[in-house]
Amino acid sequence: MSSNQAITQQVNTILEALRYQGITTAVLAPGSRSTPVALLLAQLEHQGRLDLYVDVDERSAGFFALGIVKQTKRPVLLVCTSGTAAANFYPAVCEAKSAHLPLVILTTDRPPELTNIGAPQALDQIHFYGQQVKHFCELPLASASSAELEYLNFNVQRMVVAAKTRPCGPVHFNLPLRKPLLPQLSPAKAIYPKIEFETAALKLAAFDLKQLQQTFANKRGLIIAGPEMQLPQHAALLKWARASAWPILADSLSQLRGNASENVITGYELFMGIPEVREKLKPEVIIRSGGTLVSAQLAAWLKELQIPLYYLDPDQEVNDHTKTATHVLPVEEANFFAALSPVTTPADWLHKWAGVQNKTLKSLTAYDFTQKFCEPAIAVALAQQLPARANLFVSNSMPIRDIERFFLTAREKIKIACNRGANGIDGIISSALGMSAQVQDKQTANFLLIGDLAFFHDMNGLMMAVRYQLQLRIIVVNNNGGGIFSFLPQAQVADFEELFGTAQNLEIAKVAALYHATYQKIESFTALQQVLATPVHSLEIIEVVTKRSENVAQHQQLQQAVKDGILRMLINENQA
Repeated sequence: MSSNQAITQQVNTILEALRYQGITTAVLAPGSRSTPVALLLAQLEHQGRLDLYVDVDERSAGFFALGIVKQTKRPVLLVCTSGTAAANFYPAVCEAKSAHLPLVILTTDRPPELTNIGAPQALDQIHFYGQQVKHFCELPLASASSAELEYLNFNVQRMVVAAKTRPCGPVHFNLPLRKPLLPQLSPAKAIYPKIEFETAALKLAAFDLKQLQQTFANKRGLIIAGPEMQLPQHAALLKWARASAWPILADSLSQLRGNASENVITGYELFMGIPEVREKLKPEVIIRSGGTLVSAQLAAWLKELQIPLYYLDPDQEVNDHTKTATHVLPVEEANFFAALSPVTTPADWLHKWAGVQNKTLKSLTAYDFTQKFCEPAIAVALAQQLPARANLFVSNSMPIRDIERFFLTAREKIKIACNRGANGIDGIISSALGMSAQVQDKQTANFLLIGDLAFFHDMNGLMMAVRYQLQLRIIVVNNNGGGIFSFLPQAQVADFEELFGTAQNLEIAKVAALYHATYQKIESFTALQQVLATPVHSLEIIEVVTKRSENVAQHQQLQQAVKDGILRMLINENQA
């Protein structure tokens, strides 16, 4: 067998094993050493057996792949050449690990005789991502050995299954390749079989459920729904909460804020700072599901309560930085609520929560954003104008905080996503475009809310929108710098602007022109509402200009106005 035949058979075996376990999408950062993988991936795409995206910026490619994972809920293959190309995947790998996303990384490498000997574009890629991946595998050089091919088929499938088994996460294959690198491009036949891996659903025993039933009965109970990307996951939770009259505090990433149910409470960031409300709404027991909460105020309230908290933890990692969980249950949310019978609850319990929620919504709605346009108004406008079933990707830093606090109601089944694993501002545009690329219904509108620094950080990612004609409306909140630092203690230091404010003086219109995007500058609430209400057809950049120097005061004024409105309504209610 020639070396070309051997390398062809090897790579085909790897790719078939990946496809066996559900990989239907690959993102390739081009290079020389990855030539056989690239050409055979392209062949699969031509055959209609795989979607292939090519991104020349490795950091962007990594985050683009994560966006696809978020949208499809399936593992994605990420491929690069040898050397620093692999290093540029590292931020996305870290996010995948922290966010439990099944990313499959295939780095190609120089053969052993060119490692640690001064050969160009050669790094030590063994265990390159360290503890940031679930598993690492050094694949063998191509050979005619059927035993090696059998091993490849088995181990590649096993590793992909590991990536998509809870807790999901990235896995890394390193593939050394020896020249010649050109494979034989001819129809490949699967030589080795698919392996069936069965998974067991995590459930609680009947005895445990009976005990929990007794614990929750006649209690002022509360459900806290944290970040969750699976929209259908909450059906059992909603059914149980309605039957039991328990309120649900819905994190902005819980996928529950587009649900028209009086059980769903979203205004807690605005009313939890009111002592009278906190006392009125004090629960006796909490069930918590989903990932790490966006709201720092809610996390602080949990520590203050010191009551029984049952944490549903199917990943069995006990990722609770608040350290408030008193009982950790290794069970899927859907299975838990489907098996648990409804309980009786004090008659006015849900009514109290729904009453404060309604007062919060009325107080926020009464605020005149047409006269007092500010950054929170952007979140309010998005909540009002986004069409049903839209995708909204949100940047970290101030955008996700404003969405958490001010995006309180929405139309049906709006999906809100954020790179909330490691909470970085890198790769945001690329992740949003990755989600857009895999939207099956082309009528679905895709939006991104991002600050000017995060936008600057990932401008290269915009090229993927041009290359693949992706539809995305980007709302850039341009306060010319790092707005979040103005809310922190370092805002008072002498060198604040140089070290933290970091104004970049970006000309967003020129960036839009460079990437052939439609551009519009917005400076009023009414104009923003109008543009958000129009259909999205292509890459659009909407620049919303705000004043960083006024941002803290504007947030405080709005918060106080809403608080005053709630208190007035509570006083009137007590006097009635």
